[in-house]
Amino acid sequence: MSNIPEAPNSSEIEDEVFGGINLLTKSLRELDDRGLVLSLAAFAEEALGELLKAFLMPSDATAQLIEGFNAPLGTFSSRIKAAYAIGLITKEQFLDLERLRKIRNEFAHSWKPVDISKPKVAALIDSMTYSRIDDHYPESLSEKIRSSMSCLLVEVRSSTHQILKKGMKAKLVGNHLMRGFSGDFYTQIQNAREELNRIVENLEGADKKKRNFYITQLLRYKDRLTVLERPKNPEQEKAITNLLEEFSSVLHRLSA
Repeated sequence: MSNIPEAPNSSEIEDEVFGGINLLTKSLRELDDRGLVLSLAAFAEEALGELLKAFLMPSDATAQLIEGFNAPLGTFSSRIKAAYAIGLITKEQFLDLERLRKIRNEFAHSWKPVDISKPKVAALIDSMTYSRIDDHYPESLSEKIRSSMSCLLVEVRSSTHQILKKGMKAKLVGNHLMRGFSGDFYTQIQNAREELNRIVENLEGADKKKRNFYITQLLRYKDRLTVLERPKNPEQEKAITNLLEEFSSVLHRLSA
């Protein structure tokens, strides 16, 4: 019987990334069918969780999605689908993980004795992709699932390592609506100045809730200035500068 290859050595990949997999592949040879399947599934579920956490934007929301009681991405099934949906695993990996999940369910959801020679389980294992890091033909079903899934787990952990190393985080693509100012350049400047004066007037004597509202408008005002028509000559540039100075003066006065 062939030994399952351990994680490949590489100066690009730190030993701790694959240490757990190396220990797992050694221990898998000691397990019966149920232990083998449940161990592979548990390790795959954990590896997918780490992959998702590495890629998603760092926040409490990410942690709550993946960890804790009733977390939306706390199950093996949801993690497989999420990793595939956002492009972290290939279709081939997705299908093999789904096969492993279905095999896991056969063992985990039945009190009756089950082994991997059961036709339904055997068919799922036969459908798994052959390992890319083992050149020995798996002579048995247990060899096939160990070989195929060990390779897949190495690939998932490698992806996690590359994401962390290269900072390949999910990028913010959300945006907010922002009102501009209508008219030609000078009309926009006039409208912007009038808008600034209106905000300042409304701030004077406003109660707490209204004051918070107009402070928010004031803080958004500078962003609105970025959509003004671009100045085409020194005179227009001066008009923009004057407006920005007026805005800065208002902020300074309110913060004093």
